[in-house]
Amino acid sequence: MEEGGLRYCDFAQLGMELNRVYHATAVELGMPDSVLGLLVTIYEEGDGFTPSQLYAKWSLSKQTGHGALKWLEERGLIRLRPDPKCRRSKGVFLTVHGQEYARRTVAPLLAAEEAAFGGLTEEEQRELVRLTEKMLCKLKEEIAGIAFPAKKDL
Repeated sequence: MEEGGLRYCDFAQLGMELNRVYHATAVELGMPDSVLGLLVTIYEEGDGFTPSQLYAKWSLSKQTGHGALKWLEERGLIRLRPDPKCRRSKGVFLTVHGQEYARRTVAPLLAAEEAAFGGLTEEEQRELVRLTEKMLCKLKEEIAGIAFPAKKDL
């Protein structure tokens, strides 16, 4: 770090390192990053999400999200079932095989996350979340105020 204080890039590099940790985990499991994210969400938060809800949670394009769900479905880890409330919509559900696989892979990952977060005091946890939310809000405001050149100028 430079003398004189931190810069945004110091914070951003930590975010990239965090992404590398999850990427390495996905590689170890033999799956794309997007697949790991969806599997974690389905296991941790429960069945029944629509594909669109899952894509939105992970900021995935429809194409990337569809590919991730197809990857999970081809391996027998999930199934898509019509939503009884809305016939046009489908819910994503772990199969028995998917539940077992997630217990062996996702559960230890979630436990590691909780242990790492638990290594901070409750005050540090609150402060980390509060400051990250504040930074994100400020960044969105600043970017919204930029008059970027039109795409046609490329």
